[in-house]
Amino acid sequence: MRCLLKNKQTIYYALLIGTVPVYKLDKNGNKIVDHIDEKTGEPVYVKTGTKRSLYSTPVEFKGNIAFAGADLLRQEFGISDERYEAVLVLNKNEIPIKDTSLIWFETPPKTKTVDGQEYADDATADYRVLRSVPSLNNDRFILTKVVK
Repeated sequence: MRCLLKNKQTIYYALLIGTVPVYKLDKNGNKIVDHIDEKTGEPVYVKTGTKRSLYSTPVEFKGNIAFAGADLLRQEFGISDERYEAVLVLNKNEIPIKDTSLIWFETPPKTKTVDGQEYADDATADYRVLRSVPSLNNDRFILTKVVK
């Protein structure tokens, strides 16, 4: 079974690129300098010990989202319907989303700048891909709602 174009809606996705350390900030929002590196002369900033995920800028695509979980799906995916809110169905290998991707469906995606680079603002995403299940002609992705 193929995904019909008339059943597809405009959706956006962002892929996980990596993580960066989170730095301690002063009351003005500037990074706190720990010391100056003797070799490079560059400042070394105080880290909080946590990391923040960075996602690519959002990309538009067309897909089919179903919001009703069925008993068959619950058994197939091996997860309770309380852990997910929607299923995204796409033609096989149509887009490169993975289990770590973000989805915007109900709200428009936003971006943020981190160290001069533009990334997806993960706080504005509607869904996170919980699990992917490929089949012969389709890829299905279980989506869980992002708490905002």
